[in-house]
Amino acid sequence: MEALSRETQGMELTASCILCLLLSRFITTETKEIACMPGCHPVNGFCESPGECRCRTGWKGQFCDQCIPFPACLHGSCTKPWQCLCEEGWVGSLCDIDVHPCAAKPCSSNSTCIETGDGGYICLCSLGYTGKNCLLKKGPCITNGSPCQNGGTCTDNNGFAAYASCQCPAGFVGNYCEIHIDIDDCNPNPCRNGGSCTDIGSRFHCHCPLGFSGRLCNDLTPLCSSNPCANGGTCYQMGEKFQCFCQPSYTGTTCSFPHKNVSLHIYERRNKLPSYHKSPPHEVLKITVKETIHNVNPLLNKSQVICFIVLGLLTCLTVLVTTTIVFFSKCETWFSNAKYSRLLRKNKNIYMQRSREEDHDVQIIFPEGVKLEDCRRDYAST
Repeated sequence: MEALSRETQGMELTASCILCLLLSRFITTETKEIACMPGCHPVNGFCESPGECRCRTGWKGQFCDQCIPFPACLHGSCTKPWQCLCEEGWVGSLCDIDVHPCAAKPCSSNSTCIETGDGGYICLCSLGYTGKNCLLKKGPCITNGSPCQNGGTCTDNNGFAAYASCQCPAGFVGNYCEIHIDIDDCNPNPCRNGGSCTDIGSRFHCHCPLGFSGRLCNDLTPLCSSNPCANGGTCYQMGEKFQCFCQPSYTGTTCSFPHKNVSLHIYERRNKLPSYHKSPPHEVLKITVKETIHNVNPLLNKSQVICFIVLGLLTCLTVLVTTTIVFFSKCETWFSNAKYSRLLRKNKNIYMQRSREEDHDVQIIFPEGVKLEDCRRDYAST
């Protein structure tokens, strides 16, 4: 019993020691909490090492006590992160609308600024001034109207001149731009894409090359739309060029020239015609003209000839390869049969010789029944 009580006391002492160690470690951990920079906001700031102050999202400053406003907030502040509280005189979600525009004094000194309440303003101009900001003086051009003609511009030195004057456009002169002068409208040439210009009084005309149209030859047109082929010729567009298929009696690029052979034939026939003093009634004289048709285009062009040559070479090559493969397979079969026949004759001679030496009868068997067990080495070596 005494030993049991001692053992119980020892266990209690050990448990109390372990409890004391745990309490001391917990107290030491609590007392060793990291100390941030003095003044660092306890909520908006934190630290991972002593003496620093790191800000949480939405806060800034040395002590993390300044909020960050909404991005692009012009004239506003915040009490919490991402706010935009507008200053006095500014409205809008970004505080970018001035509700007091007259504070910037947009009107002239002799006028009165009135705010409309929606960020706008109106200037009440004094006598003799006009414009949105009352900066334009009412000179002769405004008071009496513009006297300029033919598109001239009235000038009065911003209202301070005693009389109005005119700034005339090209082609007009005079105090009021009333006199028209003829100028060369084709200098410089306004026509594009190689067009030629013709001056017509106060205007000009562009003669466009084939394939272009419009006032300044800027528009692309089909080459055959202008019907360049004369005398009944038919136009065909080929890429960026055209070609005329002429009637038998005409020739040339645009079928503009009579055919020489036809003209000569007509001349000869006319010289050989008999002269009639009086034609019989209801009789019509007919002259037959032999027509010669020239083929403008050859039967095959260069690209088609090259294509046919390439296809022919490929066809010949295919036939040659096929013939070679078939011939090679036939030759291989023939050589194999010849080799096999030679082996059969050799084995037959061996059996015949053995039979004569041993005085046995010779039995002839077909090649299908020959056992080549004794001749495998010879067959393999041959």
